[in-house]
Amino acid sequence: MDALSAVLSPVRLQRTRWVSTVGRAPWGVALPVVKSCIRFHYVVRGSAWLSVDKTDEPRVALSGGDLAVLPLGHAHALRDHPRSALRSFTEVARCTLHPTHGVIHIDLGAKGPETTFITGAFVLDDPLATPILATLPPLIRMTPDAEQAVPSFFENIQFITREIETNRPGSEIVLLRMADVMFIQILRAHLARLPADGGGFLGALRDPSTAAALVAMHRRAEEPWTVASLAEEAGLSRSVFAARFTELVGEPPLAYLTRLRMQKAAVLLRAGAPLAKVSQLTGYSSEASFSHAFRKWAGVAPGAWRRRLEASDPSANA
Repeated sequence: MDALSAVLSPVRLQRTRWVSTVGRAPWGVALPVVKSCIRFHYVVRGSAWLSVDKTDEPRVALSGGDLAVLPLGHAHALRDHPRSALRSFTEVARCTLHPTHGVIHIDLGAKGPETTFITGAFVLDDPLATPILATLPPLIRMTPDAEQAVPSFFENIQFITREIETNRPGSEIVLLRMADVMFIQILRAHLARLPADGGGFLGALRDPSTAAALVAMHRRAEEPWTVASLAEEAGLSRSVFAARFTELVGEPPLAYLTRLRMQKAAVLLRAGAPLAKVSQLTGYSSEASFSHAFRKWAGVAPGAWRRRLEASDPSANA
């Protein structure tokens, strides 16, 4: 298993939303900040201007076939012209009919030139995805000509577009399944365009030695790993491995392992797993040793953390 697959295999998008928008100039729509939400806009035909709030990202001109991904939930706006007035997405959505097959259809603007674009919104409130999301920029722009390394990506987005536009039976479940594929392919495309000496967590996934250690930790987090045994997986000496891992990932190997175990524990606790099972699957010899480690990481004991989660989100164990 490659490192990207090992890191992402337990990660799932919790909720998805698809919107098909037809804008006739002049038109403009503003989308608010939404934490833990990955959004993308695919321009089927026509053109649009995209601006991202509270970032250094310049305004971007999009044309037919272009895709803009906003992986960190920033507020942003789409419009036919940089000075066109904006309407809030919530206001626009209230004016539409009920969704068909889980897709909202929106008409904007007046009678000018037409732009059609597809918007996907995916909630990813999963601590296991945190290391990857933290390395992504506020905006990733992808064009068919520039993404030769991942041609299947645009084939899939065109397939999604046809599903949305035709509303065939079964489209809702097809779109739900395609959300995970889209997320992985967006990461793959971004990874392919990083410079050869690029650092950060995504850079660590491309480095053969560091990637080997990450695969081992993610696939077998419960094993009694040491720096020496992880260095053996990486095929490096202990000191060279520790230095390289820390440089690329941003923290020492065992600190990363502890955080990975606690994030895995958080997912298991949220799913209602018994404390004994959580302890076993995260590499602790007893519930007491696990509870001590979890309290140090989360600030509260596992049971209290689970009760607090259930109180704030009654659907956590639904």
